[in-house]
Amino acid sequence: MKPAGDGGAVATVRIVDIARMAGVSTATVDRVIHNRGKVSAGNLARIREVLERVDYRPNLIARSLASGRRYAVAVVMPRFAEGDYWADFEAGIARAEAEARRYNVEVHRFYFDQYDRTSFDALLERLRAESFDGVLLATLFAERVIPFAGELDRREIPYVFVDSDLPECHRLAYYGTSSFDAGVVAARLLFERLDPGADIVVGRILHHGDGGSNQCRERERGFRDYLARHDFRGTLHHVSLRLDDGAHNARMLDELFDCHRSIAGAVTFNSTCYILGGYLAARQRTDVRLVGYDVIARNRRMLEEGVVTALVAQRPGMQGYCGVMALCGWLVEGRRPAAVNNLPIDILLRENISYYANNIN
Repeated sequence: MKPAGDGGAVATVRIVDIARMAGVSTATVDRVIHNRGKVSAGNLARIREVLERVDYRPNLIARSLASGRRYAVAVVMPRFAEGDYWADFEAGIARAEAEARRYNVEVHRFYFDQYDRTSFDALLERLRAESFDGVLLATLFAERVIPFAGELDRREIPYVFVDSDLPECHRLAYYGTSSFDAGVVAARLLFERLDPGADIVVGRILHHGDGGSNQCRERERGFRDYLARHDFRGTLHHVSLRLDDGAHNARMLDELFDCHRSIAGAVTFNSTCYILGGYLAARQRTDVRLVGYDVIARNRRMLEEGVVTALVAQRPGMQGYCGVMALCGWLVEGRRPAAVNNLPIDILLRENISYYANNIN
């Protein structure tokens, strides 16, 4: 509904009001709104003009409850521990879930191990036997998501992507940052603090079954693109790290730093920059600038302590909330969201981190 003329308050426009403005009966307006019965061309034109003028939207809650139709939405996401990136995403899902229930939409969660592609494969196999009206899907394993999206297309099940976009798929919508541009941002944050000839460490977390997530690959592509377009004369040194093996990580990094004395920068393309940060703090390497992603508790603490130079964040709570609500709008009202919904790329420094909340929206 459009705002009232004074004070900006939103007026509630009823069917009886529309009928009065169009000069027709309420029964005629009801037939137009609910697309049932015959209406003369003249009355139809007058009613549609009024509906457009007042920006009328039907009461979706009443419509869905009256129809008795129930919908099921599957949310496919990584397992997480408290304080992880995906815990903030889950908070957005929970907030949307509370609203979705009012529209007779139920949310069902399905989890996989984000560092093991076989776990994702097993979950997809399970989902093939399930029945859903819509799917919200984290796209970490693009090579597996693409064929599964094709199956959803054939079954005419709408799906929404989060984490990173796969524009070759017929998704209903994408909610998240541009992964490529987020890589460009990280490169600029790091490059502007280094000598152009300095070397940079790229920390990668080992995945079982493939070379990492789609988002990480796109971020690295953007990172490399920025360096290639500027006066970077150093070398990128990749190192494979493990989530829960500090001894292995220290051994690999010690060897790398011993062999390449010109290293002055470091980056990770997922939320685990605390691994590199912990190493730098333990070795008292204050000469190395480190940029990472996501304001999880361990990353935030290292940013506050000055170990991490900057964090690039992407509002996971907003991704989860908007993704579920987009499916609700489509299933209940037939309202199609924009295909690409790029959310802000936030830059967090030691000086502004105290003002930031992960679930900002």
